[in-house]
Amino acid sequence: MRRVYAYLLTRRGIDRDVLNAFVHKKMIYESADYHNAVFVGYDMDGVPCHAHKRGTGSTSTYKGNADSSIPEYSFHWVGTDNELYLFEAPIDMLSFISIHKNNWRSHSYAASCSVSDRVLFQMLKDNPNIQKVYLCLDNDEAGQKANERISDKLFIQGIQHEILVPHHKDWNEDRLAADGNAPRYDAEFSVSNENEEEGEEPCQVLQL
Repeated sequence: MRRVYAYLLTRRGIDRDVLNAFVHKKMIYESADYHNAVFVGYDMDGVPCHAHKRGTGSTSTYKGNADSSIPEYSFHWVGTDNELYLFEAPIDMLSFISIHKNNWRSHSYAASCSVSDRVLFQMLKDNPNIQKVYLCLDNDEAGQKANERISDKLFIQGIQHEILVPHHKDWNEDRLAADGNAPRYDAEFSVSNENEEEGEEPCQVLQL
């Protein structure tokens, strides 16, 4: 997990306590072969059903879902209150939580790993206590079109909702731009990228 921690803490500015909470629940791990960060989604029975992978190398832009992933169960956190926050990417979700840490465990969060609404409506089905949805997709054309499309569906179904738009392109950029939250290049450890491969690969550890 050294490379994943270095990537998420140092380069993405994710709060350590937030990251530890997800790692403790086995929702984030480091792939054994390419050292990707893997974000795991589980169904109501605790069965892993979705894996989103993100390259951790200094020049990597790789990201993708395992072929057998079920979109309805992408990376998500189930809280106890009536609020749900929907994001495009796991790192945006973790960034938003890092910015708004107060009582965060009580809320529910989901990252569609796309601009799909399938995980949102699955969570509404599985958690009838959720009464309000916050749409937090990216501040770009694709994200805002998705916000409008999903908002229309929620309006028709009579579900209370609100659109939250990051100041920058996404919530991770907001996190890094915030005062005191810039990425920490004085990390407690150094990570070598030597011989690291960053191409696509099947998920080797998680069996979906």
